[in-house]
Amino acid sequence: MTETTSAFDIHALPLPADAPADIRVWRIALDLTAPIDGAAYASLNDHERARAARFLRHADAARFATMRCALRYLLAAETGRDAASLVLAASEKGRPYLSQPDAPDFNVSHSGAYGLIAISRARRVGVDIEEAPLSFHWRELAPAVLAESDRREIEAMPEAARSSGFFDCWTAKEAVLKAHGDGIGGGVLTLTGFSVLPRDGVRYALTRSAGAFDAVSLAAPAGYAAALAWAR
Repeated sequence: MTETTSAFDIHALPLPADAPADIRVWRIALDLTAPIDGAAYASLNDHERARAARFLRHADAARFATMRCALRYLLAAETGRDAASLVLAASEKGRPYLSQPDAPDFNVSHSGAYGLIAISRARRVGVDIEEAPLSFHWRELAPAVLAESDRREIEAMPEAARSSGFFDCWTAKEAVLKAHGDGIGGGVLTLTGFSVLPRDGVRYALTRSAGAFDAVSLAAPAGYAAALAWAR
């Protein structure tokens, strides 16, 4: 299913069979050249408009504004409220939430020309998408991302598959951290503090140190990797 406005394109993603039925995920295709002062962006509040204006590159401003409008659009459809009236706040660790009784949990990620939004009324969710260029020197980032068992699994892959294997692992870990609430800045749980590999089909094998969470890979456009995580 694809829902379109003049500014953004939202596509509901089919999820793996073992993902909880209460979770829904949408992929947003971003037009990074779109002006952000049109009617499609009317739901942005003054704070959000000021934040968009602080970006030095228009592409970054368009990415933020489009994802925020898409989030407001989806949350409005979920709650039956007007998109512009929704009050979005953030926890002490920066995790956004909808400030109203019985609000659904949600999570947002974007990279390059795509974004993801996950929503659930039953559990915490985390989602991550990363642009994964073949020229990326993944080994330089590996010490900050991989646990030892992750590293062994990736090194055992054919050379040509290791970069994509790294990005698959990285997005899964980021999704888990975001569902957990710590985020990349570090907290009780860190990227290297748990392992997600090996992967059985789309399902990641999280170690017990990750807590009561599960994660799966998501279908992503060519040149991207994506993952979804949730609290059990």
